[in-house]
Amino acid sequence: MSRKIAYAGMLLALDVVLFLMVNLFQTNTIFLSGLASLPIAIVIMNWGPKTGIAFYIASVILSFIAMTNKIHWVIYTITFGIYGLVKFIIEQDRPIYIEYILKLVYANIALVVLYFIAKQFVYIPEKWYFVLLFEVAFLVYDYAYSLFIDYYNKKLKRIFED
Repeated sequence: MSRKIAYAGMLLALDVVLFLMVNLFQTNTIFLSGLASLPIAIVIMNWGPKTGIAFYIASVILSFIAMTNKIHWVIYTITFGIYGLVKFIIEQDRPIYIEYILKLVYANIALVVLYFIAKQFVYIPEKWYFVLLFEVAFLVYDYAYSLFIDYYNKKLKRIFED
């Protein structure tokens, strides 16, 4: 149990470093938020979705403290931070086309929520092709997330378990 807590704590520390980097590098905030979403996949793979939920909550709290721009925090919380759990739930013995439909439904719901929150603080042009661009970017992110999971399972898991 103490090893599990220590390992999750190190992953949260990595997240905090990435959250602080979001403050320093304003041009790479989406990329850094995407990187910060990967440790939850490790937690879910090693200890299951219940521990993943606890990790997500801790990550959201720490990101709120670490990120100075709260719009970045909202984006992380609604999209990237929780995506490991969403992906785990969606990819449970379903045909691949159903998985992608459900992932796009999640992405569009997240986009709508983000739109209504962010438009209170910043100007957002209402262009229909932004939705299409977001969906394509989301599918690329999902693919990269899957590649990370495969890489972790094949290469990194053995290193960290010893």
